[in-house]
Amino acid sequence: MYNRRRFSLAVIAALLAIGPGSLAAAQLPAAAKPLFRVILNDGTALVSFGEFTRVGDRIVFSMPLDSPRGDRLQLVNLPASAVDWESTQEYTDATRYAQYVATRAEADFAVLTGEVAQALSEIALAKDPGRRLQLTEQTRRIIVAWPMEHYGYRSNDINDMLSLLEGTISELRGATGVRQFGFSLVAMIEPPTMPLLLDPTPSQAIDQVLLAARLSDVPAERITLLRSAIGVIDEKARSLPRIWARQARASAQAMLNAELEVERRYADLSRAATAKATSAAAEGNVRGVEQAVARLQKNDRAFGEKRKDQVASLLALLQDRLDSARRLRLMRDQWAGKAGAFRAYRHAVSGPIARLASLRSKLEDVKGLAGPDVASLPDLMQRFERVSRQLVMIAPPPDMAPAHATLQSAADLGQQAMRTRERAAMQADVAAAWDASSAAAGSILMLAQARQQVDAISRPPELR
Repeated sequence: MYNRRRFSLAVIAALLAIGPGSLAAAQLPAAAKPLFRVILNDGTALVSFGEFTRVGDRIVFSMPLDSPRGDRLQLVNLPASAVDWESTQEYTDATRYAQYVATRAEADFAVLTGEVAQALSEIALAKDPGRRLQLTEQTRRIIVAWPMEHYGYRSNDINDMLSLLEGTISELRGATGVRQFGFSLVAMIEPPTMPLLLDPTPSQAIDQVLLAARLSDVPAERITLLRSAIGVIDEKARSLPRIWARQARASAQAMLNAELEVERRYADLSRAATAKATSAAAEGNVRGVEQAVARLQKNDRAFGEKRKDQVASLLALLQDRLDSARRLRLMRDQWAGKAGAFRAYRHAVSGPIARLASLRSKLEDVKGLAGPDVASLPDLMQRFERVSRQLVMIAPPPDMAPAHATLQSAADLGQQAMRTRERAAMQADVAAAWDASSAAAGSILMLAQARQQVDAISRPPELR
């Protein structure tokens, strides 16, 4: 029994010594690092320089513009619905595996070989059968886990190792008197089998860029791809097949011209619709904005509905203008019901406002501590007092109440400024003169604010 177990372990050691020669055909030189592919629903495979990224319902990847291994790349953004995801994922796994085989596979397998060889040495030297069984089962777990973490690399060799280990474990369990045998199913990971494609030629790479332009549902992206393809064709014209280059460039230019014409039409449509809706909204013309919306939708249908995102954004803007027009219409209707009261109020306060305005020069004198004559101060106080009494007798509409209160404050502060100025003159009190100056400044400011408020409320509401 012992000799048979030792023979099994020796066979495993021999398997671990298998070199990479049997896999030489699967490995690639570093210079031929495989390219990823995005496989479309019709089976077409687009080159992806590096792995793609899926973001929501979009796929984003970098596509070579001419030489697949050059440094001229174009970012491509396509709808995820155009991609055969199952095939794309299979190809991605195969590409990762090929890259792994070409770079780190044998080094990683050498590490496994060393770990297992060390474990086998410990098993051979262990005298206790229970310890041998424990070490053998630990080794089995290491070998089982390795393919799942290394793309199924050398899975056949791993399967052979496990078959021999299973027999050895059974012998050791019998030797140790273990009556319960574990039974576990091991799902071995096989390496990807999807064949890798050859690198596209420069003309094929350009064809793929043109195909991506046709598939893209983002206008700006289509234009960028077409311009890039035309630029590469012009730059590489001497090295490309002449007839192909002429036809490809003509096709790309026709597509680009069509895209630019659509862009121009929709730009004009956008400007016209926005201007019409904005003008109508500023007038509270609800029907005018609705007409702008209807005209936009009609022209969009006539153009073939080729800019759905742009039109959707524009319709949202016009809807905002329509809401503004409706609000303004209501505000103006409300204002129209009050316009008579506003006119009556303006007529009533026109006299007091004119009198306060005529006294401004005197307030400026007080503000600057430059007068007026002491003899004129009693009369000035009376004039401000009369204006104040007149304002008290006027009942403003509710909307004008704040403006009327400001106007009343202007008259009261003017009277206070003259009274304080008189006391300062009688007592030669500089501090009182400055108090009078502050009151005069307040009266001037309050009168200006009141006039602005009355004018603003008296005007029809405007769009802000």
